[in-house]
Amino acid sequence: MEQSNPGLAAYQRVVEAIKHEIRTGTLSPGDRLPGNRSVAEKYDVALGTAQKALRVLQDEGWLTATPSVGVFVSSQLPSDEDAIDVPKALAELKSELANLAKRVEELERRS
Repeated sequence: MEQSNPGLAAYQRVVEAIKHEIRTGTLSPGDRLPGNRSVAEKYDVALGTAQKALRVLQDEGWLTATPSVGVFVSSQLPSDEDAIDVPKALAELKSELANLAKRVEELERRS
């Protein structure tokens, strides 16, 4: 799994990766996800980490599980209006910190 969000826990990175696949259409409503072991292998995480990520996605309404059948992308996806796009928020914070550092340097040069 790519480490584009190194500040996130492993299960959160899996959650964000699967949400990204859903948002971009790689996974569509009604699509069946592979088994837990395959998810763990795909994202290079422990089985328990994959299971936790899938539970979080179920709790948030992104996935639905049918016992003895599988885990599927929900037909009614949650609204992103209230959700925080963590990677975007981190990038914006990083940019703000860089700007703040520049301003501090300017103030130190003036004094």
